[in-house]
Amino acid sequence: MINKKDICVIIGSYPQNHMDTALVSLTLEGFKRQGYDTCLVSHTPLSYDLQKSSTYTIISDENFALDFPSPSSIGVFFANENMYYQTNWGNRMGVHSLAILMNIKNALYLLKNKKYKSFIYAECDTVLNSNDHKLLESKLNEIDFMNKDYWFMIENSNHLIVPVTTLFGGNINYFDNILSPINDETSYLNTCEPANSYSLESLFSVLFCMNVDEKGYLDYVKPREIFSSKWLGISNYGSISIPEWENEFNVELDIVKQRGGDENNIFFVLWFSDKQEPITIKFYKDNVLLNVVKTTTGILHHWAYDMGHSVVWKAEVYYEDKLFKVIEKTTEEILWNIWSFFENKDWNSKIN
Repeated sequence: MINKKDICVIIGSYPQNHMDTALVSLTLEGFKRQGYDTCLVSHTPLSYDLQKSSTYTIISDENFALDFPSPSSIGVFFANENMYYQTNWGNRMGVHSLAILMNIKNALYLLKNKKYKSFIYAECDTVLNSNDHKLLESKLNEIDFMNKDYWFMIENSNHLIVPVTTLFGGNINYFDNILSPINDETSYLNTCEPANSYSLESLFSVLFCMNVDEKGYLDYVKPREIFSSKWLGISNYGSISIPEWENEFNVELDIVKQRGGDENNIFFVLWFSDKQEPITIKFYKDNVLLNVVKTTTGILHHWAYDMGHSVVWKAEVYYEDKLFKVIEKTTEEILWNIWSFFENKDWNSKIN
């Protein structure tokens, strides 16, 4: 059985507005009501009410932004019988991972000295309902959590083992020892090198998944497969999607290279959207207008153009007759980013 007196829940936060603060508060209150002590960590200021609601609070200015030395393989992908697309969103996924890690390390140092034995780490949008909390406690009892060095849920992404870093836990001394050599950008990037990517998931994959400790536990299940709360994980890269609300409209557009075929094309890819809205996209090559496309968000769209002797590619997205988003990349950076590409069986199609 887990002993909650020996466990402290570390809650990672980076509140930028009142909605972020509300999520932190809900996550914090949820774990408090289960009888856990809490340690709130942040590298941005926290309200006094939040601070006094947590057992411990640590605010640090170690808000590092990583500069990746090579393209990161971590990202998102889509595949069907006709095409394959993957992207690391301009090699920016995970740039704040070192800052998050330092928050965790600061909390571990404090909790070790406060004589706690184990910890659970939860991101600020880990809003679980009462049934989910019961399920989590049952799972921790089932795996004998108090005697485990670590526990991670695992997501398989593009044949890679990706540990979930929004909710995990383990032995404080074990984690403190494993993470102690990583104190700056150089040590962080060097540790991540075997994974060919630099996110926190990549770091933990190297440290905990490549050589599984006999007292570690890798749980091959995704949080959304077992937890029912619609509020779980609703914050994503600064955007919050409130369940059953009309959420803010957004457009994700990417520019990537072709893989396979003659590899002479540059692809503009419009990512999936939860909302179907009419938009207009203007495509440019070296500041010369190539095409104007009217389309609707929702499904994934792609457009291919011959690379030629181009230098700069740009797309302008217009929504409700106003300029909504601009993306611009040089041919050099598109070709350099080897982990962002589009592959299609029919390379003669210019517009899909």
